[in-house]
Amino acid sequence: MKTLLFFNVTKMDKIRLTVILLICTLSLSAQNLSKQEKLERIKAQKIAFITNRLQLTTNEAQKFWPVYNEFFAKKEQLNKEKKQVNLDLKNNWKNYPDSKKTELIDQLVSFKLKDAELQMEFHNQLKKILPIDKVILLHQVESQFKTYLLKQLKGQANGEINPSSRNFKRK
Repeated sequence: MKTLLFFNVTKMDKIRLTVILLICTLSLSAQNLSKQEKLERIKAQKIAFITNRLQLTTNEAQKFWPVYNEFFAKKEQLNKEKKQVNLDLKNNWKNYPDSKKTELIDQLVSFKLKDAELQMEFHNQLKKILPIDKVILLHQVESQFKTYLLKQLKGQANGEINPSSRNFKRK
């Protein structure tokens, strides 16, 4: 271990710090980005944020990220389908017969059940690849990241990804 600015810094800490600084630099230089580019940057920030806070080992990260990415791909698809049904219902419900209205509203309830099943499947997979403390911490870290994003959107974030800061605690 080397001492850097009066702090003990491991090789993994240096890597995390480098990733965080790179993402912060990129986010500060992001002025006129397309929606897709903004989403990619948010995903990169989220990866750095979660990796840093969970302190994933290399082995854990190799198992965790594919499961996490698959879960969010499924969740994104489910949300896309739900949005389509919501839009259809919002725009056309007055023109539909009762049977169609019933079918669409039943689908919306079904989406909630599918989401709960997806969450449970993800949770069970996480328990197999991470210690339970990190599973618990993941829920907290995701909440902190959402708070960070909201503050960033409101212009209150200082560009610093420091989830241990008081600015990232929910009130």
